[in-house]
Amino acid sequence: MSPSPASVPASRSSWAGLILLAVAIFAVITTEVVPIGILPRVVQDFGLDESVGGMLVSLYAGLVALTAVPLTRFTGSLPRKPVLLSTLVIFTASNILAATAPSFVWLVVARAVGGMAHALFFALAIGYATRIAPPGAVGKAMAMTSMGASAGFILGVPAGTALAEVAGWRLTFGALGALTAIAFVVALVLLPSVKHDAAASRTLVPGGSSLLLVAGLAGTTFLGHYCLYTFVSPLILSTGLDPVWLSPVLVLFGVAGLFAIRAVAPRLDAHPVRWMILMPVSILLSLAATVLAMPILWPTLIIAGLWGACFAPVNSTFQNVLVRVGKENPEMAGAWINVTCNLGIGGGAALGGLALDAGGLQGAGLLGCAILALSIGFTLLMRARLNAAAAR
Repeated sequence: MSPSPASVPASRSSWAGLILLAVAIFAVITTEVVPIGILPRVVQDFGLDESVGGMLVSLYAGLVALTAVPLTRFTGSLPRKPVLLSTLVIFTASNILAATAPSFVWLVVARAVGGMAHALFFALAIGYATRIAPPGAVGKAMAMTSMGASAGFILGVPAGTALAEVAGWRLTFGALGALTAIAFVVALVLLPSVKHDAAASRTLVPGGSSLLLVAGLAGTTFLGHYCLYTFVSPLILSTGLDPVWLSPVLVLFGVAGLFAIRAVAPRLDAHPVRWMILMPVSILLSLAATVLAMPILWPTLIIAGLWGACFAPVNSTFQNVLVRVGKENPEMAGAWINVTCNLGIGGGAALGGLALDAGGLQGAGLLGCAILALSIGFTLLMRARLNAAAAR
């Protein structure tokens, strides 16, 4: 018998568990992206070029994409809570190793360990949220955990960067180690245990080709968005904005995204596939408007903020459909979307860079619009199949 979210009583403990997962996700996402802010200090300390230092981000993302599926399958028969807790222990160790790294090679190894833990953690977190969500509230559960990820991007990078400026990058990693350790202790005590079907957990592609379709469409949406969003800082500065205001503007973009998640969350469960279409359409329209507004200061900032807000609920939107299609093994379903979205982020950055060289920021934005339009068109063609798969 396949597991069901109803295997955990719908009670306060369900929502408390979801909040704990959101906090843990915040710590993990901050661990992933904080090198973006502290990279200049790291490479300066080790006497390296910034291009070499970029390995701290690219290697991490690459390992997530490569190991998410095999690690999730390898641990599929084990109890969910102990495996989830073990990933937080590994994150803590990874951050402590990074904080004490005597060389850049040691730092890269520490980050590699964290990347593999990240690959497994997010698959487990998606499955865990599905299992402890109250009946009929899977979409809201996905949205709640997504807020932890958004908060990591919004608050984690600026806070980690500020700490590095004051006390050095090693203390930033040390603080992240403390944060993941606290998340472990709180989860150990308060996170409810869940049951799962060990036999079903061996399924490599739960939901078959329909699951791969949903995961692929999610990755394509990321691909189109990140063609330009990778260069959002140069985009903002191209308006003539004083660089001192860049970080506050990015924080405001992120806060707008949190409000967008909160607005969409209560509506995801009623029409899951419809939102899988509406959200990419809103991203496409706001991205196209951003391209048209550039580089005029206020129109660009306002519309780009709307564009970022439209993208914020994408994770919960696609995950909501994904765990319905692959409900017999939601962790493996989460692993597949983890792979495709990371490939979308990396591919978007690469394709956007090529378009940027050829046609500037507008060229990168137009390429993103084209990719999103193709993805939306294909989703519309497959809508009946997606609705049938989600209903099962």
